[in-house]
Amino acid sequence: MQKRYVGLLAVVVATACLAVVGTLGGWYLADRGASDSTSSGGDAATTGATGGPSTGSAETGPSPTKEQPAGRTYRLDQLMYSQSGLTVTLVSAESTDGRLRLNLAYRNGTSVAWPVSCPTVEVDRTSSEIVLSDGRSVRPESTWCTTTRPGESFSIAPGQRVDSWAVFPVAAETGTSFELAWYDFPTLDVRLR
Repeated sequence: MQKRYVGLLAVVVATACLAVVGTLGGWYLADRGASDSTSSGGDAATTGATGGPSTGSAETGPSPTKEQPAGRTYRLDQLMYSQSGLTVTLVSAESTDGRLRLNLAYRNGTSVAWPVSCPTVEVDRTSSEIVLSDGRSVRPESTWCTTTRPGESFSIAPGQRVDSWAVFPVAAETGTSFELAWYDFPTLDVRLR
C-alpha cells in the first residue's frame, strides 16, 4: 500500500515540475518579442500549419531595368530551447521583398498544457531582434503575437504545436549570418545556406 502512495506522489511531483517548466517557458514567450502588426505575414495555426509570403525580392529595392528575383526559403530546423518535452525551434527563414521572415515552432511534448502568453504590442516591439554580422540590430516589423494575440495568455495543449513568426525589415541572401534574440530564450547563431 505504501508503494502506491510513493508512485502517486512521484506522479504529482512530476506534474508539478512540468507546470513550473511550462510557466517559465510562458514567461520566456511573454518577455521577449518584437514589433507592430503593420506587415502581412500569414496566419499561424495551433496544429502544424505554416503561413507566409512565398514570392518577392531578396534585393533591397526595386530595379527599373530588370525583373526582381523570387524569394527564397531556407530550411533551418535549429533547436532554440528544449526542456522536459517543451521545445522551441527556428524552423525556416524566408527572404522576400527585402524582408526576412523567421518561422518558429513551439511544441508541447508533455502530458500537461504549456501556459504561454504574448506581451502587449508596446513590450513586443522591444523584445526580439536580430544582430547582423556588421553589428546592426534590427527589430521586427511584426510578429505572430502582435498580429494575432497581443497581451493574451493561452495554453499549448499536450502533443500540440503553435507556429510563430517575425518579419524583419532587412534583405537576406545565401551566406548571410546573424544572431537571433527571441524573447528570453538563449541567443541563436543563424547562417542562411
